[in-house]
Amino acid sequence: METKRILGLDTGTNSLGWALIDRTGDNCRLIARGVHIFPEGVKIEKGVESSKASERTGHRALRRAYYRRKLRKLRLLRRLSDN
Repeated sequence: METKRILGLDTGTNSLGWALIDRTGDNCRLIARGVHIFPEGVKIEKGVESSKASERTGHRALRRAYYRRKLRKLRLLRRLSDN
């Protein structure tokens, strides 16, 4: 008889489960199994949920604002010096 190796996956919103099975005819044998549970994507401070990336996103937006303000000042300075 031919032996087949089957990988079973169970994808969920918070976890990923898997199992590896050898199948020979009507007989099945479990080789390995496991589960990976994903960490929460939110942080809870004082009962308020917020994204873990929100702080990083805010800092990035501030850096971009500073950079754009600097560019506007340089363009104005060039225009004033040309005239």
